[in-house]
Amino acid sequence: MSIKRRIPLVAFQTALYEKLTAHQTTPVYDEVPEGAVAPYITMGEFTYKPVGAKDVDSGDVTLQLHIWSDYNGKAEVNGIADDLVQVISAVTLDLSASGFNSVALDIDFFEAFPEDPDGYHGVLTVVGKIQNVGE
Repeated sequence: MSIKRRIPLVAFQTALYEKLTAHQTTPVYDEVPEGAVAPYITMGEFTYKPVGAKDVDSGDVTLQLHIWSDYNGKAEVNGIADDLVQVISAVTLDLSASGFNSVALDIDFFEAFPEDPDGYHGVLTVVGKIQNVGE
């Protein structure tokens, strides 16, 4: 018997958004509203690679969190990235309402660089192993 395969984008992003907004203070957006003031975090690029077997639907996911700052130095972006890493390392994502299970969650990569003409931009890549346990 084979399982119906699904991509966990919405479940993963929703659960991560809920954890980040509950456990740290920098605003998090999927789409930045008009008039938003830096610093803030946006949810960016998402990847999914199936790694399951015939009867198991699981995969590796990545989601990039973009940190935007109008401060002309690294301190603000690095501080926000540190907060995000602490939250992501300490919490478990509950995907059960969507029929998925978060098997693992970690940080893959962080980079920060100047943003023209002013400010700084950081990108934190979150990685997870997600299993489809729904029908």
